[in-house]
This record gives sequence, structure tokens and C-alpha cells, in this order.
Amino acid sequence: MIFTLMSYNVERGFHSREHHLERHRLEAAQRIVRQVNPDILALTEANYGGLNSQGVRMDYQQIFGFSYGQWGGYRVFGPRHGDEGGNCLLSSFPLQAEVINFSHKGAVRGRITLKEHDLEEKIVTVAVVHPSYSIDDNMKISELRTLLENRKEPYLLTGDFNTLHPDDVYDYDELVKEFAAFDQQEVHKMFDNWKKAECVSWILQQGLVDAFLPESRQSTVPTFYAYGRKQKGVRLDFTFHSTGLKVKEAYVLKNEDTEIASDHYPIVVKFEI
Repeated sequence: MIFTLMSYNVERGFHSREHHLERHRLEAAQRIVRQVNPDILALTEANYGGLNSQGVRMDYQQIFGFSYGQWGGYRVFGPRHGDEGGNCLLSSFPLQAEVINFSHKGAVRGRITLKEHDLEEKIVTVAVVHPSYSIDDNMKISELRTLLENRKEPYLLTGDFNTLHPDDVYDYDELVKEFAAFDQQEVHKMFDNWKKAECVSWILQQGLVDAFLPESRQSTVPTFYAYGRKQKGVRLDFTFHSTGLKVKEAYVLKNEDTEIASDHYPIVVKFEI
């Protein structure tokens, strides 16, 4: 049985920092999802999916046309400490999901029943995460540990991890230039954490596999939308899978729509189970 997963950080739920809907971004994302037609859509920064102090409501299940969905919010989002942040897991197949709270942000984990024609049903567990950029990899590990211990396989862990892969090589002098507009003290602190790549190393040690082979790995952030110019960027978005799943195809989708819909590019993986 073949199924497709798309994982996508949608930058404040297609809203500006002032909580105004940027409709051109939303419509671009809708075109992207129609183009890929994934069976499972995992969203990070899926803001406003539940009650929040801004009074904004985003029904991602309806927006993207999925039969099943689960949104999970977390207490604090971004430097303004808003209450609108969250992750969302959407599926064309029956979904039983739960929201898991961390000390920073949280996760949505679901059991998805895959069924195709007369083939035997298959159940896969999918967890969507977005560890905070403001915590180091050791803290990320302590939070993700609750997801990976006693996990039910076949298993997928996906999202924006705000950290790097130990095998991905970067020119940090060039990255400093790309991040020139940010607080340089914070940038260097973040780079020091990235260079250790402890979180992804730990995930791999738990028996999960990066869905992207070296030849298919590309930057997932930033897009043209983020800075108004092309940059080399980094790979922060990942999908890890248990060994019982076979990757048929994996790619970072880059086109005119993905340049404007978010500051991240979506990643797409086609699995065989």
C-alpha cells in the first residue's frame, strides 16, 4: 500500500505578526496541497486552530479538504508569548489522535488506519512536532523522549525541528551573513546548538531513519517570502520513519507557490507499507 505525507510549516497560520490573514499565502498553500494531493498533511505553526485571545479561527480540515483532523495548541507561541500557536494533523483516512503538551509547545500524535480497495488495513502512527527554537537540543530530546519511548510501529515523526542533521554540512560564515538582520548574539548561540546536532543524532539512535537520502536533501528554509531574495538556507524540516516503512520518493517542493506561501518549503514523502 502506498501513501503520501506532506509536512509543512505554514508561518503563523498564513497571518501577519499583527494577526491579519494574508490570503494570497493561504491560496498559494491550497494550490500546493491540491498539486501534491497527500493522504496525510502535517502542519506546524498551524496557528488559530482553536480558541485564542485574538478571536481568529482557522479550520484547517475544511481549508484543505480532509475528512479527518486534529489540532493541538500550546500555551506560548513566539517572542510575544501569544496563545494562538499549534500543530495540526490532517488525514484522508480514519484518524484517532491526541494532543500532547510539552513544557515548550507540544505535539499531535495520531493512529491512522490506511485502507485501499480490498487490501488489508494498515495502521501507522504519526507524530507532528515543532520544538522551540529557543531551547537547546538536550531540552528538545527530553520532550521528544515521551513520544519515542514505547512507540507503536510503523511510526512517523515529522515537523519543523529547529535543529540540524549531523550529516548536513554548512558554511557558517555564509549563514552569519544570511542572518545579518537578527540579533547576532542569539544567532551565534543558535549556531552553536545547531553544530552539535544532538537532537537529530539522538532520534537516529532510537532506530528511526531520515526519509531523505543525501542526494535528495535540500534547504527547507527560508523561502523568497521570508527575505525577498534567494538564500542557501538550512534544512530544519524532517520526516523520520521506522524501518517497517519503505520510502518510494522524497523531495522538497520548490515552485512559485511555495516561495510565497510560507517561510518554509513543504517536504513530501511517499511511503510503501
